[in-house]
Amino acid sequence: MNQIYFEAKGEALLERIGMTKTEFARRMGIRKQNVKALFKSKNLETIYKAAGVMGVPFEMLIGYIEEPDLSEIPIVPFEEEGIVSESDIPIGDSSEDIIKRRQIISKFYRDWKEKNPLQRRFNLSLKEYINIRFVSITETCTHASRTYLSTLAVLQLDAILTGAKKITTVPAKQNQNQKEFDKMLIMHYQCPGIGTVKMTVGVKRRTHEKVQYCITALEA
Repeated sequence: MNQIYFEAKGEALLERIGMTKTEFARRMGIRKQNVKALFKSKNLETIYKAAGVMGVPFEMLIGYIEEPDLSEIPIVPFEEEGIVSESDIPIGDSSEDIIKRRQIISKFYRDWKEKNPLQRRFNLSLKEYINIRFVSITETCTHASRTYLSTLAVLQLDAILTGAKKITTVPAKQNQNQKEFDKMLIMHYQCPGIGTVKMTVGVKRRTHEKVQYCITALEA
């Protein structure tokens, strides 16, 4: 029987993301000497918890051996995020529609932060964590709420944070919103049913921390 990714490469993944076995064991609530045995677990609840601790998609850990094609990661059903269906998202351009979409995005981020207390996801392309901060929410609410597709894209936040690939690097603008950043990374993700999604990531001046700045869909 083939090994799943969690068992075959779990320990290597810890090293890749820069997390010690001691820290991993502490967050999982086990003894350090039991880490090796934990990676042999087939318990889905255990693997789901480990995915949250590592900041990687659950679907990645239960895949077989090699990292799956990120475009194949299943889209989270809307009802799991508190949205009944796509029809709940207004498609028009009126002020009322934009306000409603902004509310949907804001609520989504609030719910996401509750489920992800570390407020970050490990990006496989950068091999670093991308963090969610206050500016992530304000900028994305402002820009993504302008269109239906961009709002739809935001709801795939986990997949985008994990699977987006860097396209280019540009200087940060000298304005109030980007003053804390040294440069901005332009990243793209091919989102099923939506197309190319652009994620801008800010790199902080002193700490070099990566912060998700804005997410929008690039419509044809």
